[in-house]
Amino acid sequence: MILEIDAGNTRIKWRCLNPGTATMAAEGVVSGVKELIIAVGENHRVEFARLCSVRAGPDVEEIRQWIAAAWGLELQIAEVSRSCGGVSNHYVDPGKLGVDRWLAMLAARQISTEPCVIVDSGTALTIDVLDRNGEHRGGFILPGLNLMRKSLQENTGIRVAEGQEELTLEPGHSTEAAVFNGTLTALIATIETVINSITEAGQPTLLLTGGGADLLAAYMSLPKTEVVAGLVLDGLAIACPYSPEGFDPANG
Repeated sequence: MILEIDAGNTRIKWRCLNPGTATMAAEGVVSGVKELIIAVGENHRVEFARLCSVRAGPDVEEIRQWIAAAWGLELQIAEVSRSCGGVSNHYVDPGKLGVDRWLAMLAARQISTEPCVIVDSGTALTIDVLDRNGEHRGGFILPGLNLMRKSLQENTGIRVAEGQEELTLEPGHSTEAAVFNGTLTALIATIETVINSITEAGQPTLLLTGGGADLLAAYMSLPKTEVVAGLVLDGLAIACPYSPEGFDPANG
């Protein structure tokens, strides 16, 4: 099996793929490294492991040690580069681009060679623009929906109750509706502004990923919109291609 791990700010997503066919054998979402170790266990015959992480070093080191102890493998860790997979990184300091954003763009390039906007909706919401040549035209980073709402409650006297009625992009008639609709409208409007600012011929493809992707998709009015749940992990396979070298069957 190929073990893929995407360690985000609040969740760790993982999946096991069958080598060669890339078909899914198992997958899951957990909150921490200890939960990851329990969830994956040692029942899977892992022969290659790759990681994307935006977490601090101790979590990465714990994952690295677990992979080595359980299967005798060296963990492959994705890094940002100047170019890869037909995508060019134009950050002033390429290494400062978030690795999760980079991997999502690599995967997006395999989906579409037309202009593309990639939105990853998690703790933060990131927006990245690729042109038809695979050039990264920059991006935006905003608080995600939950972080926006949490910030309002922590920094103002506003309090909202759970169990909000159906969201809309209309003005709210209660504090809860005003907060929930307002934060959603802010993100939708930002995404649509980015889409409308792209001057290349034809409307760009909008790819949504992350925990909030389905919610955003439900309120987007753009025809070329697609939700791709595993976009970062798909890009991880491009940045860290499978190699069976170093696999020790005795540890599998």
